[in-house]
Amino acid sequence: RDMQCFHIESRGWNDIAYNFLVGCDGNIYEGRGWQTVGAHTLGYNRISLGISFIGCFMKELPTADALNMCRNLLARGVEDGHISTDYRLICHCQCNSTESPGRRLYEEIQTWPHFYNIEEEEQ
Repeated sequence: RDMQCFHIESRGWNDIAYNFLVGCDGNIYEGRGWQTVGAHTLGYNRISLGISFIGCFMKELPTADALNMCRNLLARGVEDGHISTDYRLICHCQCNSTESPGRRLYEEIQTWPHFYNIEEEEQ
């Protein structure tokens, strides 16, 4: 709720920016859901889903439960037809000048299936 209030009241958006949020309690929280365009990554909102891990992950990873729940969410999205079977997994820091999702979490996500290195495409 706090994040939603911040996005609405401070940023002037009509809702929370993300489609889904992953808590370190191992729960997935629905923001805008599968069907509504997010406001998470300038230039990518209409062609992507925004999934945010709640917390700071510069030095430490989210819990194993949180990581598993995110992978399960992606698999469910593919299974239900919300995400293409050949989707590309990219992180916020690859698209915009930000530290999100945090250095340690970014290192982890680079090992996941479907991770896509934008820098290789640009060379």
